[in-house]
Amino acid sequence: MNSVEYNVIISSGAEDDIDDLYDYIAYEVMHPLAALEYREGIMKTIDRLATHAGIFPITTNEFLRRRYGVDARTVVYKKMTIVYNIIGNVAYVRRVMAGSLIP
Repeated sequence: MNSVEYNVIISSGAEDDIDDLYDYIAYEVMHPLAALEYREGIMKTIDRLATHAGIFPITTNEFLRRRYGVDARTVVYKKMTIVYNIIGNVAYVRRVMAGSLIP
């Protein structure tokens, strides 16, 4: 059992990613309810990092390691990958991106 508690901080880049995804689903796909549900799902996944950030392994993906550091970790919500680092007792969410865009 993981007894470490993490403060979760979401970078402005990750906030922009979430807002852009919401806007795309709500206004391009024309499904605002789905956009709201998807955003809520991403936020719940991010919120779970407060107690579970340490259980996800450090990524072996070289693209993510070069861009976000050799200690970058990921958690997936549906087709989106949430990239974060653990710094002390902080889970710092760097980006939220489509998994299909990660080489």
